[in-house]
Amino acid sequence: RKPILDALSLQPEYLRNAASDSGAVVDYEHWQMPLGRRFRALKLWFVLRRFGTEGLRNHVQRGVDLANCFAGLVDAHPAFEISCPVSLSLVCFRLKDRSEDDQVAFLNAVKATGKCFIIHTKLGGKIAMRFACGGVEQTESDVRRAFNVIASCL
Repeated sequence: RKPILDALSLQPEYLRNAASDSGAVVDYEHWQMPLGRRFRALKLWFVLRRFGTEGLRNHVQRGVDLANCFAGLVDAHPAFEISCPVSLSLVCFRLKDRSEDDQVAFLNAVKATGKCFIIHTKLGGKIAMRFACGGVEQTESDVRRAFNVIASCL
């Protein structure tokens, strides 16, 4: 089963994790309708049915506003730095002047709290953490609470 799944998958860094890489869990990510090609239209249709065009516009803008709120908190904290320009509702950040091992240990400490889940990616060959805003019910207080959880893991 693994050789077939490996041949059919395009696994970006931000979707990689130790449990899936080791085969300890069944990762159903590759057993679904693909993220691209023809099924994008179907997914877009469902989103438009849920929100409508004006609702979708407002939802995207709210996600951008929440991401800018989180980015402001990261910028104001001396231990963090923004890794790349904020894009829509995604903020990539990392610990300032720390090794890659420290970045991974910090990421695992945040996950271990069970209160906030962030994933990693590689930007310019360096690990960065990804904080995505845009949940349907997400609020600014949720973003601030998540940042406090992240900062408490230092």
